[in-house]
Amino acid sequence: MPSLTPLSTFLGLTVALLLSATTTRAQFGGIRDNGAFFSEAAKVEASRHINEIGTRFKREVVIETFATIPDDVKKGVNLEDRLAVNRLFEQWTLRQARQQRVNGIYILISKSPSHLQVVVGDETKRTLFTPKDRDVLVASMLSKLRGQKNDEALREGVNLVAATMKNQVITQNRGAVQARSTAPATDESPNPWNWVIAAVLGFVVAWIVVGIFRAIFSGGGNAGAGGVGGGGGGSGGGFMSSLIGGMFGAAAGMWLYDQFSGHHNSDQSGGNFNDNDASRRDSDYSSSGDSFGDDASGGDVGGGDSGGGDSGGGDF
Repeated sequence: MPSLTPLSTFLGLTVALLLSATTTRAQFGGIRDNGAFFSEAAKVEASRHINEIGTRFKREVVIETFATIPDDVKKGVNLEDRLAVNRLFEQWTLRQARQQRVNGIYILISKSPSHLQVVVGDETKRTLFTPKDRDVLVASMLSKLRGQKNDEALREGVNLVAATMKNQVITQNRGAVQARSTAPATDESPNPWNWVIAAVLGFVVAWIVVGIFRAIFSGGGNAGAGGVGGGGGGSGGGFMSSLIGGMFGAAAGMWLYDQFSGHHNSDQSGGNFNDNDASRRDSDYSSSGDSFGDDASGGDVGGGDSGGGDSGGGDF
């Protein structure tokens, strides 16, 4: 029985790692379909894209659906008043995004009354998903929801977010490359002292390596034989150590030059998100949305650019 202890420990660690991985994936957002809008297949596909957005852009996409407005939210609101209902959804979604500390995009869909509201964080809309992008997303999803194509609304909505963020990053990277290419030539010319410093440091590294190898090979030759035999071993060791030391020194010198000259800063292209932008979390939000039921306007996306300040916490 004692032999099972290591196995139990291993299994426990494995379970802990799996739970940790699940928690990590959950932080990128997800789908909570309380209103039963989507099929399981659509949710699985959309969740995969949501995880990819989180991994690649460090931004969350949270989608929540409701069968109806909770009693504590609609209390005191005249649901026959269209403007009052729109204001309710604006404030409700802003509150949801703040309470969940969403770092990205929050989408709320209600079945009765039918309504879609999309919230985008301030840092997210600055770098990855502008208010115009948000309105395009709202219009796209409303079109599908009004046609009762809920799964398509989910798939196309998530795909639109992923494609828009990717294009934003590519555009930003392209602009950064063009800015560097149009900078004055003096800014890009290497400092001649970099070569001198790299050569000196490379020589020092090579000298140290040669000394180490020479000591190793000389010690081996003296221990194996004396006289001519020992001298021959020392000579061979000296040649090999010099060769290896020279190669190592040259490589070290080139690496040092690369560091000094700044050439090691590779261009981030192809949709990689800047770490500085990723570290800035959303602290406030704005939203837009509209109804998609029988009373839907079918035209203008309601809500405008609402939010940005305190969403009147007393209303709820």
